[in-house]
Amino acid sequence: MKYLIVHDAAPGQFIHIYKHLRSEGHEVVVASRRGTTHRLPVKQLVYELPEELKGSRSGYTAKVIGLGLSLYEELKPLAFDGWAPDVILSHASRGASYFLRDLFPRARIVSLFEWYYGAPNPDTGMDEGAFRQQAANAAATNMPISRDFDCMDAGYTPTLFQRDAFPKSWHRNLEVIHDGIDTDFYTPANKRAIEVNGKRFRKGDEIVTYAARGMEHTRGFVEFMAAISEVQKRRPDLQVLIAAADRLCYDPGEKGKGLKSFVDETIDYDRERTHFLGLVPEAKFVSVLQVSSLHVYLTKPFVLSWSLLNAMSVGIPVLGSASAPVQEVISNGDNGLLVSMDDGQALADAMDHLLADQVEAGRLGRAGRETVIERYGLAQCLQRQLDLMRG
Repeated sequence: MKYLIVHDAAPGQFIHIYKHLRSEGHEVVVASRRGTTHRLPVKQLVYELPEELKGSRSGYTAKVIGLGLSLYEELKPLAFDGWAPDVILSHASRGASYFLRDLFPRARIVSLFEWYYGAPNPDTGMDEGAFRQQAANAAATNMPISRDFDCMDAGYTPTLFQRDAFPKSWHRNLEVIHDGIDTDFYTPANKRAIEVNGKRFRKGDEIVTYAARGMEHTRGFVEFMAAISEVQKRRPDLQVLIAAADRLCYDPGEKGKGLKSFVDETIDYDRERTHFLGLVPEAKFVSVLQVSSLHVYLTKPFVLSWSLLNAMSVGIPVLGSASAPVQEVISNGDNGLLVSMDDGQALADAMDHLLADQVEAGRLGRAGRETVIERYGLAQCLQRQLDLMRG
């Protein structure tokens, strides 16, 4: 069969599907955005905004259409030569897939939906101008996502929490299927050592890990750093490994530099025992988790990160924020601990407790791994995705 995979950073969340299709000998064409392209041993197409639409002067709607037309132009020669995919796998996002149904009317389109943006709560005290701007941004961002929903044959979203962000009328047409965690790769390791900035860390050292795409409020970076500075004062041997880029990915407003400079200026953490790794490749990230004594995952109500489930799969205890996406995975005291992200004292106390009580930490770590195997294991998630694609 012929498959077309469309994702701004392809293969992205479709990595396991992509590998499976290749292993079965299917013809796969991948389309991704310029600047985010991974070199793959298949035919690749690259789309991008036309130069005249780049920058803040162009409205979001024009950019959505421009991105869709860019991919349309890239695919048109294939279509005119008679090539057509049997299945299109599309990431519902910024508009690249806007014209796929027009170009390939007979293809089965399966779309991955991550998030639907709501207007801000009017009771937050936000001034009128900011409220109107955020509401307008949400409506514009949802436009290409709604188009994908109208054009799809089937759709899915990774978690119940994420599905519930979409309009209720959509729910019956959105399957809840996680991307899947490779629990054979993210597995416990009794003997593991890594080197970071010339320092060697081993399994058994007292290490707290934190991971995110960016250093920002959405993922509780400031709250984590404030709490860890307190725990470092209590535990002189504690080391901290932070796998994150100093950038903003999900916080509202302009994207750019992250919050590390703010933390450096306002929080008295131990610079000698806090190690910033940046974004690390997966092979190194699993080693970081395997030497960890405790992983901390904090998030506001938003898309659930893979890193939470990766850490649980490795079998280390996880301290998470008591927010809806995390509560879907972690039952407090059963397979992890949950505290309010806004309660710095509770965060510090919970970290201190899990580092001190290795019996409790071990029990929670083992239970966390069982949760991932039972609910998010790659084999079962991949099979459900393939079944959806085949109809």
